[in-house]
Amino acid sequence: MTIANKLIRLVSGAALGWCLLTTTTLHAEDEISIPTFTAHYDLLRNDSMKLGEVKRTTTVQQDGTIKFESHSKTTGLAAFFIKDRIAEHSVFRLDQGSIQPQNYLYDRSGGKRLSTIKLKFDWEKKSITDAINSEVWNVKAPTGMQDKLSYQLQLMLDLQAGLTTFSYPVADDGILKEYRFTFLGEEKIKTAIGEIDTIKLKRERAADSKRKLTIWFAKSLRYLPVRIKQGKNDKEFITLEIKQTKGIRPK
Repeated sequence: MTIANKLIRLVSGAALGWCLLTTTTLHAEDEISIPTFTAHYDLLRNDSMKLGEVKRTTTVQQDGTIKFESHSKTTGLAAFFIKDRIAEHSVFRLDQGSIQPQNYLYDRSGGKRLSTIKLKFDWEKKSITDAINSEVWNVKAPTGMQDKLSYQLQLMLDLQAGLTTFSYPVADDGILKEYRFTFLGEEKIKTAIGEIDTIKLKRERAADSKRKLTIWFAKSLRYLPVRIKQGKNDKEFITLEIKQTKGIRPK
């Protein structure tokens, strides 16, 4: 797989819902919420070569919905070889502690392979209109259905609630997939914003899958992901590493 493909897969949500949750808990939180924040990340290859930067933000819109945006671009030497820019957003409502997506957009531009994905959720009909480039079709939406961005915020909510195992139905390129995560424990890690106590999760995949995904969530930042690592093994991998945050106060 090329570096470009690894970049696309990681920042588009495969790197980083709500349903089928266990009742196992870590601890209780006084307040469970999605903060308004801005987070900047470095995208690294094998923890050494910088490939690009990712910026993620949440904002409350006039109609009360929340917009979660992710923008990525290549930088430095990598920008000479990879021209891709990726813009994603998920607009959702909070319904009794769970995220209910309204629409999702993925737009990849700048490079040779252009791609646009649009999802529109109709919760009365329990369906999703899925448009990938010029193809359009409808997909049934089970209760708790997420898109490839919104499930990451639901993970933050679920960790705040003290859950330790998670399973999310996700609309993924016209296919209904189940994203499962396993609790690996707690770990203190060094980052650009200091040493952080984290909860470590791993996404479960088929036994023959060549991709491994691990996410570290900051306990003091309402479980914002501060490190995302994806790759075949410990010698060849891509990491999204926190660089700066704004709007989330350490607890």
